[in-house]
Amino acid sequence: MWDENLPWLGLAFNTAMHESTRCTPDVLFLGRELKCPLAVRWDLSPGIDVDNVCDTNQFWTRACGNLLAARKRVAQRFNKGRKPHRYSVGDLVRYRLRLCSSKGQNISAKLLLRWSVPVTIAKVVRPNVVLLANPDTGVIIRRAHVSQLKPCYN
Repeated sequence: MWDENLPWLGLAFNTAMHESTRCTPDVLFLGRELKCPLAVRWDLSPGIDVDNVCDTNQFWTRACGNLLAARKRVAQRFNKGRKPHRYSVGDLVRYRLRLCSSKGQNISAKLLLRWSVPVTIAKVVRPNVVLLANPDTGVIIRRAHVSQLKPCYN
């Protein structure tokens, strides 16, 4: 029953102005506006005048610029409360352990240690991922996200 309305949904999506590109998908992909049945009854003039787009290079530059601006707005909203980590290679840190209770082994997770023994950061793989190594041997122990680390002051 719902699948009977899919063509109308596709038409609505393809003729709607998208906030990120500031034009409709049919203009982006087809280079022209689709003929909408609702345009017969109401004036649904598009936000971009397709007839005045004489230079396609200029059109695509503007569309890509709109996409980059939208991406920047989303990233700014997403990263609003974030602060950069201050970990570097050689720092002594502890990582959060994954605790799991086991009735068969008579282990209660709430009584276990929540943080590891001190380890050093061997390499920063990405801005938020590091490789951890044993401080005595230098052997890589594991990979960890910086949200799972806390500094170790000895």
